[in-house]
Amino acid sequence: MKTVEIPRSPFSKFAFAVAAAGSLLFALVRSACGGDDELARWLKPQDWKRDRAEPALALGEKGKFDDQHIFAPHVIRMGDEFWMYYCGSQRCIDAGTYKGKPKAPVEKCDQRLFKLGLAKSKDGVRFTRHSTEPVFSFGDDVHSVVTAAILKNPDGSVHREDGKLRMYFAAVDFPGGTYKHDLYETTSRDGIQWSKPTRTMENAYAPCVIKESNTYRMWYTCIDKHPWHTKYAESADGTKWTIRDKPCIVMDQKWEVKDQVYPMVIKVDGVYLMMYGCYWNDGQHTALGFAVSKDGLTWTKHMDNPVFRPEPKHPWESNYTTSQTLLRLPDGSFRLWYAGRTKPPWANLYFAIGAAHWSGPEKGSGP
Repeated sequence: MKTVEIPRSPFSKFAFAVAAAGSLLFALVRSACGGDDELARWLKPQDWKRDRAEPALALGEKGKFDDQHIFAPHVIRMGDEFWMYYCGSQRCIDAGTYKGKPKAPVEKCDQRLFKLGLAKSKDGVRFTRHSTEPVFSFGDDVHSVVTAAILKNPDGSVHREDGKLRMYFAAVDFPGGTYKHDLYETTSRDGIQWSKPTRTMENAYAPCVIKESNTYRMWYTCIDKHPWHTKYAESADGTKWTIRDKPCIVMDQKWEVKDQVYPMVIKVDGVYLMMYGCYWNDGQHTALGFAVSKDGLTWTKHMDNPVFRPEPKHPWESNYTTSQTLLRLPDGSFRLWYAGRTKPPWANLYFAIGAAHWSGPEKGSGP
């Protein structure tokens, strides 16, 4: 009997090459996280897709509290709606006056005064303001309310205490020029009327707070000196915090420059997921990195960081994409809300808020 050899299709060779590359990539990823398959599945390439070319929420009407700056979206599920708390401010800023009082006239200094707005959405993509007025402010017309975060369960759902929402935020006196951020907390039954704030910590910015079992866990940006980095603290009551000396994550990947900001943590299938922001490229861009952990303390960063970057095709987010919220949706996919900034010169430190989604990792541990 004569044996006939069937020639291999070039497509078969291509498929083999792709499979081989995938196997190699997974081996590298698995090695990076100590052979832990539960962590490795989260460190494969991520395919984030923007929900639309337009912002989910843009600047407010001229003359309103949020007509010049808008950033730090913090999104929660309230019934069948997405509620987005965001920080908004009037007044232009010379981007060179961040640190300390400038010698120029007061009109040239940092006169921002951020207050907290609220917008709602049915689909999580298109948001409508609850009101053109803020739902919360510090109350002294001096201190800004920035990077607000509602207390959540590890999975990202809202955690109420005695029927109340508990919110943490950083307060800062921009006109005073100190740029010192202190952490405050406040409570509300309906998410609209909030109690008088009380201070809980110094030098803390961009908190992410969850209650796991009987322990309050917080990841936040420590800004006592440059470069900023991500710290961790625990508490038995959510008010008195014990800070871990060692930073959670530091800038140790090539893309990370200047400062690290905005840690956002949720727990999915026994794994802690963190999205964090960092200055990237030339220092005039920011992007989002991704890291995983089994205990929330020791983290493994994604090899392909930054996993979410500015979109040059969209002027409103061509340079910055940070100050984000990450949630897992009921269908197992993930949605990201983030603030975008245009190219310099910057009259608007953040210009609009966008939304994006990711289907999540494939099931299983193989390539």
